[in-house]
Amino acid sequence: MLLKYTVQNKAEAGTYALPFQVTEQEIVLSTLIIPASEAEGRIVIEVSLAWENPLLNWDIGELDIRLRRNDEQGPVLDWLQDSCYQEGFAELSYEETAQQAETHVYCLTVQSADHRAVVTGPLMMRGSVYVDQMDDNPDEQ
Repeated sequence: MLLKYTVQNKAEAGTYALPFQVTEQEIVLSTLIIPASEAEGRIVIEVSLAWENPLLNWDIGELDIRLRRNDEQGPVLDWLQDSCYQEGFAELSYEETAQQAETHVYCLTVQSADHRAVVTGPLMMRGSVYVDQMDDNPDEQ
């Protein structure tokens, strides 16, 4: 498999809105767009994020991470529930094969009951498109 296209969103700890208190309301952390011109092939979405439990009473922190299609209301493509006592590092990977050249939008959301998670960073969301072989000259057929 050859890498055809890649796009990445990344936020280091202490940059942008990090640290970010996660609440019981599902909220968008990042969105990734793979343009139609690049979307044919095997699409791999990788997510990693560092977070911590803000509670100091040794109660377990919990973080729900969802990868959705299009936006925060779209269908759930993959889901992960992570827990920790102090600090956590969560990773999620999703793959699909795109048959048509259409724009693909992926939305990363988080949620935590009782405010039991703070996303501290780093946060990374990467989308890669792989193909069996590259077509050097698509006009010659």
